[in-house]
Amino acid sequence: MRSALVALEVVGQLNRIAIDSTAIARKYALDANEPSIEVLARIAKEQGFKTKLKSLTPIQMEKYPLPCIARKRDAGYITILKIDGEKEQMLAFEEGKKEPYLLSFTDFTASMQPKIIILKHKIMTDQIKFGFAWFYNQLLHYKRIVGEILLASFVMQLFGLVTPLFTQVVLDKVLVHHSISTLNVIAIAFGAVILFEFLLSIVRNYVFVHTTSKIDARLGARLFRHLISLPLVYFEKRKVGNIIARVRELDQIREFIANKSVTVLLDMLFSVVFVIMMMIYSVQLSFISLGFIAIIAILYIFITPNLRKRLEAKFQMGAQSNAYLVESVTGMQTVKALAIEGSMQKKWEEYLGSYVNAGFNLAHLSNILSGVSGALQKLMTLSILYFGVGLVIEGKLSVGQLIAFQMFSGQFSAPIMRLVGLWNEFQQALLSVDRLGDILNTPTEQMNDKAITLPKVQGEVNFDKIAFRYAPDGPLILKQLSLHVSPGKSIGVVGRSGSGKSTLTKLLQRLYLPHEGAVYIDGVDIRHMNPSWLRHNIGVVLQENYLFSGSIKENIAFAVPGSSMERIITVSKIAGAHEFISELPEGYDTFVGERGSSLSGGQRQRIAIARALLGDPKVLIFDEATSALDYESEKIIQDNLKAIKEGRTMFIVAHRLSTVRDCDEIIVMDKGVIVERGSHNELMALKGYYHFLTTQQERA
Repeated sequence: MRSALVALEVVGQLNRIAIDSTAIARKYALDANEPSIEVLARIAKEQGFKTKLKSLTPIQMEKYPLPCIARKRDAGYITILKIDGEKEQMLAFEEGKKEPYLLSFTDFTASMQPKIIILKHKIMTDQIKFGFAWFYNQLLHYKRIVGEILLASFVMQLFGLVTPLFTQVVLDKVLVHHSISTLNVIAIAFGAVILFEFLLSIVRNYVFVHTTSKIDARLGARLFRHLISLPLVYFEKRKVGNIIARVRELDQIREFIANKSVTVLLDMLFSVVFVIMMMIYSVQLSFISLGFIAIIAILYIFITPNLRKRLEAKFQMGAQSNAYLVESVTGMQTVKALAIEGSMQKKWEEYLGSYVNAGFNLAHLSNILSGVSGALQKLMTLSILYFGVGLVIEGKLSVGQLIAFQMFSGQFSAPIMRLVGLWNEFQQALLSVDRLGDILNTPTEQMNDKAITLPKVQGEVNFDKIAFRYAPDGPLILKQLSLHVSPGKSIGVVGRSGSGKSTLTKLLQRLYLPHEGAVYIDGVDIRHMNPSWLRHNIGVVLQENYLFSGSIKENIAFAVPGSSMERIITVSKIAGAHEFISELPEGYDTFVGERGSSLSGGQRQRIAIARALLGDPKVLIFDEATSALDYESEKIIQDNLKAIKEGRTMFIVAHRLSTVRDCDEIIVMDKGVIVERGSHNELMALKGYYHFLTTQQERA
């Protein structure tokens, strides 16, 4: 049973699905024997996966999503994490092993049953992935309006028949018979058609823009909502500038829609009406016209891969320069302090040069395409006239019919040539959809509809045999760590850099899920809690806290909008912030500037503490909250620490050991494990690692 549940837990961890092995064992009455692969597949399906059982060779497995689960011939399960077809080996993990290990294709075939459990996250597969299918799905919300737009487009194409037909009548009837009365009738009818077509075009474009604006607003709202719902690891693996560049791709889609590009596609769709009329007039001339259009289409199909490559190169260069600009502006104080403006300028010019060069290559290719397609269109007109005159001489066409055909051909090719002119924008829109898909198709943090919310948090915290790694094949950051904290206790967490101190607090906030074990608050596994609710009940103060543009009052009340001024002042006093705020000319209405730039580091930190306390969290985390402060600022916070800790469970992560001296218990971490624990006096008496660190700091 154990290896099956471990395999399922690993897959759940990688797909951000909380798997409670104890609850599963109880629910399905699993005993010491391993369940059959069919039973395990059914359990996985009921835990939020789409599952398939397939008999696959290692080579065939490369085509399917990973991780997947395989069963050994002698019982027991393993999780396949990665497959390398070139080296004919795979990365696997199984219960009883501390690290993932490499398994050759030969050994896999010899030791494993042929049936494999293929798993897909239901959240990822049931929802429509972002792409043009998403736009189609959105249009289905406006079926009646879309139907009206399509009908209007078709009617406008029918109106397009009027001008060539009227021209033919004028040339073949009016001029030949000198019939002024017929000309007057045609002119009046033609004027009426023009007016009606004008009004229909205005209405169609208005309805179309109104509808696309709604879709645009919905997409913009969904994009930001999805972005802020993504797990922290998404942002840690990407540069800020790159994420911003992808979000800005929404402007490319918006621009493509706004400049009537979609109406061009609609007009091209209904241009089949003109093809029918052309065929009625002359099959020979129709094939000439269609032949030239086909040549233009083949040209663009042939050149599109190169065009997309240049568009992608321009985007990547733009994203790089954008990321560099964000880094430069954000780190301007460091730039000034190091006096490296010259080298920064040089590097910026390199990025800028690459971007301009990519833009030039794209524009050069576009100009060539535009010139060639324009020349082909002129050749088409010349060919129609050349061969058409021959048909007129032979008596197969009248002059009016030839001119009418030429006009039909022009109206047929017009939307196609407009699309040719917009081809760059069209390809740009396709790539923009792909780039937005990188955000919108990434699974958000799991929000379980049945998530547990406690009526009142007491503050009991329990880390039960926690093991955690940042990547499936990465080293363990925490190793079988267990820690129980009673409500209202203060815990100091110390250790050298990289020992896992901050990782421990991030697991408590459910910013990450443990690879093994579980974190409990008041006896409830936090994997079954709504992340937003959980974090609302945990106050966090970091070493560098972000203050948003606005007033001090707005920043303190950010997480609890509508808080009374009395409550804001109360928590500010506890945080030691009220005194300096009261001395400011605008008091609590003082504008803090971008990132709190108008305040000192100590002032920003005390505001952050007040912000964390406003929601009255029963669990409070200080993660290096005072390590960067001057002595006076740190002393103010230390003096208020007793009031801050009152009635809460508190974790204080610190390098300065004086910060945790008065904690109820201090845990000393090293290489992902707790090596010592106890009060300050108890640890000093041990003369162990904590004693060594304390002595070193006192000497320094």
